[in-house]
Amino acid sequence: MGKSKYDSHVKPHLDKITKWTEDLTDEQIAARLKISRKSFIEYKKQHPELVEALEKGKKRLVVELKDTLKKKAKGFYYEEVKTVKIHNPDSDAEPEWIEKIEINRKYAQPDTGAAHLLLKNLDPTWRNDDAETMKLKKQQVEIQKQKLEQDNW
Repeated sequence: MGKSKYDSHVKPHLDKITKWTEDLTDEQIAARLKISRKSFIEYKKQHPELVEALEKGKKRLVVELKDTLKKKAKGFYYEEVKTVKIHNPDSDAEPEWIEKIEINRKYAQPDTGAAHLLLKNLDPTWRNDDAETMKLKKQQVEIQKQKLEQDNW
């Protein structure tokens, strides 16, 4: 078996790995570290600090995504910045164009899909809709079975 690259290629980069986890897959992280995916998997089994770094990055991502989803569910203001070219009225000679930056403040309406998803995952009373849906589907299947049995007679 070859010499492990963990101490030279992975361990010094644990902080970076935590950040990379927010955007990259394990395979992409292994490529950045210049190690094989197979080695990366083995290192995860052998080194709890690597697993901890990966989990820490994933937890940060989950928090960030929850915050973004909450913002979308509630609605929010944002600025739209646009650069336009206009004729310079102070120019005496041939037409001269100047760039003007327009900033428009806009409002993104609350998203009911995001609100539903948040309530479904954060409020236990909203989780029951899946149980109700399943109950209705079971009833529908039973009715279809009864119709098939009647048709076969």
